[in-house]
Amino acid sequence: MKKHYPCIIALLISVTALCACTPEADPEQLTGKLTDADVAEKTVATETDKPAFPYAFEKVANHTWVMHGPLELPNANNKGFMNNPGLIKTSAGLVIIDPGSTLHVGRHVLSQVKTISELPVVAVFNTHKHGDHWLGNQAIREAYPEVTIYGHPNMRAAIAAGEGDEWLTRMESMTEGASTGTKVVAPDTDTDNTDNIRVGDTTFKIHHFGIAHTNGDIMIEVEENSVIFLGDNVLAKRLPRMSDGTFQGTMDTINTILKNDAKTWVPGHGPTGDRAMVREYLGYVSLVYAAAKQAFEDDLDSSDVITITRKTTAAY
Repeated sequence: MKKHYPCIIALLISVTALCACTPEADPEQLTGKLTDADVAEKTVATETDKPAFPYAFEKVANHTWVMHGPLELPNANNKGFMNNPGLIKTSAGLVIIDPGSTLHVGRHVLSQVKTISELPVVAVFNTHKHGDHWLGNQAIREAYPEVTIYGHPNMRAAIAAGEGDEWLTRMESMTEGASTGTKVVAPDTDTDNTDNIRVGDTTFKIHHFGIAHTNGDIMIEVEENSVIFLGDNVLAKRLPRMSDGTFQGTMDTINTILKNDAKTWVPGHGPTGDRAMVREYLGYVSLVYAAAKQAFEDDLDSSDVITITRKTTAAY
């Protein structure tokens, strides 16, 4: 047990930072409902006063668009929407990355796709197993029955083992029924590190460096457009929850992908940015883990290291 102490303290620091950054949050929700739901991240800012769906695609690079989702948790108002669906136009058709968290969200994504191009959707990539990113697959499959949906083998195995159904229940509860009608439509095709998937004139290079946010994360590099979709290995303006991953694995993954010379970096949540955005997130994760490691070496109590680390993480 002792050898896992740094990881345990890092988790405590991260969760405490969430509470510190969201004083308006209901403590019972943070320690009860959210823990049971195992939601991937907690927001740093709320947007509950906004209309339910003001979301549209924004062009972030050549032939590449992102619909930046809200930074809040799934709720009845946003119908579960919280991630960053991506759209890439190729000579053979359209490719969607992470089409969202519910049937309703997936249909909204498709409606916005049609404002950009009437080309068919020919492929979908899911970055990892958390349902806020892929339960929108259902809408894509309904509209395009022959579409290929790619995911890491570990993601597909987790969904087959029941995690997809768990996410359906989770979304139903958190959206107060707004996700009703959503069904599990899992990826049908494996993809893994170093795969180069050619769609028309565009190459989608897959990166997977081991367990990070989960054990089945893929990052999708659109080579011709100099864009990388990072999944939840990197977040912007959000703090991480690591219940399915590790801090060390996340740091290793980010350090490795930063060797890439892409110009545009799309996080799983939050605004698209450049390398500075990625480094900022790496800095936060590294700081939390370093504090946990120091606590282990100094034999500090977890409450002491949390108090100390709150000050150094205040900027995040």
